[in-house]
Amino acid sequence: MQQVTSKDVLANEKPDKSLKLSFGKSLFAFIFVGPIWLAFLQVSLTEILNNQIVLMQVVLMIVSSLMFTLEFRKPKPSPLVLVIWVFNCGVVGVPGLSQILADAFPWPLIVESGNLLLAQVCTLIASVFLILVLEAPHKQKPQNSISRNLDRIRVRNLTLLMVPTLLYAIRSGGGIKSFFSSRGAISAAKSAAGLTKAQSGLFVTGTQALVLLVCVSAILLRKKNPKDPIANVALALSSVGLLILANPLSASRFWFFTVLTTVSIATLTLTPGRIRTGAMTLFFGSMFVFPLADYFRRSDRTFGSVGTSAWLTGDFDALQITGAGIQWFQENGAVWGHQLLGAMFPVIPRSIWTGKPIDTGIMIAQFNGMKFDNISGPWVSEGIINFGFLGVLIFPFMIGYLFRIVKFRSELFPDDFGTILNAFLVGYLPILMRGSLIQASGAAGIFTIYVWYATPKVREKSNQPPISPGNTQALQLKKVA
Repeated sequence: MQQVTSKDVLANEKPDKSLKLSFGKSLFAFIFVGPIWLAFLQVSLTEILNNQIVLMQVVLMIVSSLMFTLEFRKPKPSPLVLVIWVFNCGVVGVPGLSQILADAFPWPLIVESGNLLLAQVCTLIASVFLILVLEAPHKQKPQNSISRNLDRIRVRNLTLLMVPTLLYAIRSGGGIKSFFSSRGAISAAKSAAGLTKAQSGLFVTGTQALVLLVCVSAILLRKKNPKDPIANVALALSSVGLLILANPLSASRFWFFTVLTTVSIATLTLTPGRIRTGAMTLFFGSMFVFPLADYFRRSDRTFGSVGTSAWLTGDFDALQITGAGIQWFQENGAVWGHQLLGAMFPVIPRSIWTGKPIDTGIMIAQFNGMKFDNISGPWVSEGIINFGFLGVLIFPFMIGYLFRIVKFRSELFPDDFGTILNAFLVGYLPILMRGSLIQASGAAGIFTIYVWYATPKVREKSNQPPISPGNTQALQLKKVA
């Protein structure tokens, strides 16, 4: 008979407090993610107090940077939570304030001041509620837990499937040369091959997700056995596939970041220092490097907007489109989940599902009479269009519940299923938050299906249930026979 004491459990589960960031370093992080940009943009106190929109945007920035810092200084910060606040600070907050001060927004659509204010308030409320759901204490699991770990044979099967799909993707894209030329060259080749936009998007997305999954699986298998022949062959083939399909010359900037982040998290040991370095790199990269990466999208290889002028472009349209989404709801009413159905079943063709919803961004663009409709559909606007202002709570609860399952498994059940999905979600989260959700959900869904297949269930017996850090203070231990 064995007894488990409170001291034993807390020693195994509680993060080392010595890893907590000092107050001075935390203050430094807070200043450089939030307040310093007020001085950079030369915002005066009078301007803040006399303009309600400016004031609310400053509040959004300060609260987001404070929440970022609180997570940033923890002994074991969560990459998932940090990415959410980086998005609020580096995509919505600072660029949004720059747009308000300049009275210049990315797209030629008018958002009323009242709706812009609502967009700020809703973004802040939804973000805080999302974190509350994501960080809430987890229920304890029973002693007989089910884990999902990689199966070598299934990874081999996915590798065999990857080879012909990769070759077809290269051929339909105009050959290897096109993938090292520009996205325009690939699009022209696909049109010449007779692929529709839907077929092209689904097939290429599926192939990209498959190649990434095989690569990450091979990395994890090699950690267990560096001489594993299946892992070594899969890693070599998938690395070549990623070099072709995910290189910055032809792949989207978001997908390139997803691949880079997913592979890095799967390869490296995530120490607190590395997580913090990655978060700060993502913050500054989203504001300054991401716009410059537009260079690779152009066939003439010219740079787009640089510095603060880049914040007035479509790369940072989240605040404006959230306000436009609120206006769409005010004119048309909530769709009560219709848009979500499109995100849940993206693979069903429109020829079968005639009432299949279009991307939220396209819907907003068409409503405002825009000829160019390739705009974002931020997650807050998705929630409001689907459920009205109730969506400010309903939508973050739904996605927070799904995210916490992945986060919980990766922290307390470090099996391959949780590890791979968590790594992918951290990298893919900026796409999901920027939207549109229908467009972004395809790759996430297909990748999840691949992971589910590659990691069959294994029932394991444990001496004690895992303990969430959120439950340690309320823990009442029982004797275990």
